[in-house]
Amino acid sequence: MISAVAFVPGAPLIVPEVSGPAAVADVDPVRAAVLEVGRRLAARASTWIAIGVVPSDGSAIPRNGTFAGFGVDLTVSLDPGPAARPDADTMPTPMLIAAWLRGRVADGAAVEPVLVDPSTPATECAVVGEQLGRRSATSGETVGVLVVGDGSTGLTDRAPAGLLDGAAALQDRIDDALATADLEALARLEEQTCAQMRIAGRTAWQVAAAAWTASGEASATSASLYRGAPFGVGYQVAWWER
Repeated sequence: MISAVAFVPGAPLIVPEVSGPAAVADVDPVRAAVLEVGRRLAARASTWIAIGVVPSDGSAIPRNGTFAGFGVDLTVSLDPGPAARPDADTMPTPMLIAAWLRGRVADGAAVEPVLVDPSTPATECAVVGEQLGRRSATSGETVGVLVVGDGSTGLTDRAPAGLLDGAAALQDRIDDALATADLEALARLEEQTCAQMRIAGRTAWQVAAAAWTASGEASATSASLYRGAPFGVGYQVAWWER
């Protein structure tokens, strides 16, 4: 059964070695929330499913990776114990974040990576999530889900996408839905609108919502540990538990 879901941003800047000291004021609050929600997930489950959003070509996902592409040769792993040298293939950024968090707060945990293409329709996200949820419900294990995804990249003038009209209002609705485990609101997120508002995490959130419902009782005790846009990008750290 899926006992808990942790939602974190997919920003490499939450990794201290990547952000460096210059970004401390902006990064510290979100990093502290990510570590806290990770510790909560570690306390509930030693088996994690990590859901991230990446255009997929069907290739196998490496078990070991490095942040060398972000300027720091910091190795991380989806497997228990110390990280091995990275595999030849590049680990997708959401899985780098998942592996880093696992290493910081749950060294004994194993992570099953699940990547969802950003263009996947909501109906297909529901199918993927239902399959994950049913499998978890019959596995006999207590499973934790880690969802790695960002909100809009168009929330301020200095955001990567600039200031997009309507992005802030949609981001508020998404933040409210994640904070309150509003499964219906997440399921209703529209592919085209989210793409226009440069919201990257839609498919991961919709898969997680469907998995939660399929795994057991749909109601959840939920909380938001952080919501903000320190770099013009919507970051949410949220927690659901049964």
